[in-house]
Amino acid sequence: MGMRKVTINQLHRMKSQKSPIVALGVYDAPMASIADQIGFEIFVIGNSGPMSLFGCKQSTEVDPRELLYMTQGVSRVTERALVVATMPYMSYQSSKSEAVKTAAWLVKKGGADCVQCHGNKAIVENIQAIVQAGIPVLAHIGLQSVNKVSQGGYRVHGKTAEEVKAIVEDALALVKAGVFAFTAELMVNQLAVYLSHKFTAPVLSLGSGPNTDGSYLVSGDAVGYSAFPSPKTAAQYTEVMPLIEVGLNSFVEEVRHNKIPYPENIHHMNPGEKELFESMLTEKEGR
Repeated sequence: MGMRKVTINQLHRMKSQKSPIVALGVYDAPMASIADQIGFEIFVIGNSGPMSLFGCKQSTEVDPRELLYMTQGVSRVTERALVVATMPYMSYQSSKSEAVKTAAWLVKKGGADCVQCHGNKAIVENIQAIVQAGIPVLAHIGLQSVNKVSQGGYRVHGKTAEEVKAIVEDALALVKAGVFAFTAELMVNQLAVYLSHKFTAPVLSLGSGPNTDGSYLVSGDAVGYSAFPSPKTAAQYTEVMPLIEVGLNSFVEEVRHNKIPYPENIHHMNPGEKELFESMLTEKEGR
């Protein structure tokens, strides 16, 4: 019997019971399989996946098919966690119909349970259309990598009262649209805590400090596995890159010195077959 799937109602109960929700940005089947056994509540397939694993330098460069393939890999092995696929850049901003179409594509073809949208008041009607179509939405507020130019680059959000007001207004509009939770990325802790207390929707901190309803961390940052350096705000608990380097160096050395494959892994012909094979070659060459 498999593990019981996490539900949105369960997440809301966890918030009311002050039981922290743990979310992980995960992009491949092996990582998802390990994390699902550990017991994460949410898996997010985000733009950082193609950036850390495929080398995309900007989240706006991410190809929708890359997010789809990663979502498929994660969803195929996930039994417990809620699988949330991030909506690709400019796949939901232009119209309600395009928004619903893309979300349905990620659910139907990718196996996602929900989608994540970088949201604000300007596109809230499109996000609401996704919710009304029956696809739950996790709203991403604060730092939004796809909007980094209009937001003034990668920086902490909410340092001024005016900026806090704008983020709260966006969050209010998104709650009215029906989003089930928030990812609060790189904002001042006071704002993240305020949003957590104000809304019934859980608020997950991504570099926004403690005392919210849970935390979200990118798996590549957590274990030190990415094509690019991890953000300074990311927590890192181990470093797998040096271990991989040691293993690959050992392989290269053994090949250079003709030590691999090992004797127990070398296969030989059955007794007598070698002689028969050699005689067949001799006969063929004689002809």
